[in-house]
Amino acid sequence: MKDPYSILGVSKSATQDEIKSAYRNLAKKHHPDLNPGNKEAEKKFKDISVAYDTLGNPDQRAKFDRGDTPEQQQEAYARASQAGGGAPRYHETQQNGGRYAYSFGGDFSGENFFENLFGGRGRPRAQSADYRGEDALYQMPIDFRDSILGAEREITLPTGKRLQVKIPPGVETGTRLRFKGQGGPGMGKGPAGDAYVETVVREQTEFKRVGNNIETELPVSFFEALLGVEVRVPTVDGSVLLKIPPGVSTGSRLRIKGKGVASAKESGDQIVVLKVAMPKKVDPALQEAVRTLGEKFSYDPRAER
Repeated sequence: MKDPYSILGVSKSATQDEIKSAYRNLAKKHHPDLNPGNKEAEKKFKDISVAYDTLGNPDQRAKFDRGDTPEQQQEAYARASQAGGGAPRYHETQQNGGRYAYSFGGDFSGENFFENLFGGRGRPRAQSADYRGEDALYQMPIDFRDSILGAEREITLPTGKRLQVKIPPGVETGTRLRFKGQGGPGMGKGPAGDAYVETVVREQTEFKRVGNNIETELPVSFFEALLGVEVRVPTVDGSVLLKIPPGVSTGSRLRIKGKGVASAKESGDQIVVLKVAMPKKVDPALQEAVRTLGEKFSYDPRAER
């Protein structure tokens, strides 16, 4: 019987965590889907799987270390070695608006990949079985404006097939759009998996989404705050005129109806937060004029709170 410790490259005093780590690294390196047509890699992958089947379970490991029934161990090893090495194929994940990087359907560094790879039983699935294809996940960065108003974008799948993605109004980072049957191919008579397009909304300094509302800050001068004014205010779909009443302060909030997130249930508004801004360079003549007015029209804002 082949020595499973040697196959995994660990010592007989290795911990279970060390054995698991060695197995994961070797399984990733020699996986048949990453080495198509490489019979040597396929053989090593089977050996690695059987070795981990022996050492990954503490009870089985203890029996092996004691040398219990070596004939039965040899027979079990032979049966496991004859099993097929079918496993989920890798797919590509879209990044940065069109670039792709290889990844797996689950977290390769965690249990999900190995549960998918070995069906949760520690040995490869048989080639003849029917399995549903892997789901594919693609990240698609979009502009803030498109996330609010909706848009259409085209992406190219790893297979070369182009997919028209309709972005509905109001999506957020992490929203997943499902495309049935556009994922990895199934095994045997199994159906194809689904493709999921996950939106990643690019940061926008001018606007901030709060629920279905959109907030934006608008600086106004001391004179505009005192006297009132009508100014143009940017929104996600163009600028509009906004009437600012006399006597506003920093933090005053004005509402523009219907300029928030479009929603089937309840559309939002745009909230304009005012900020009274003083001149960066104060003219002495202005100071003197304000001093004269202040003596005539003085008030205590702290007493009026």
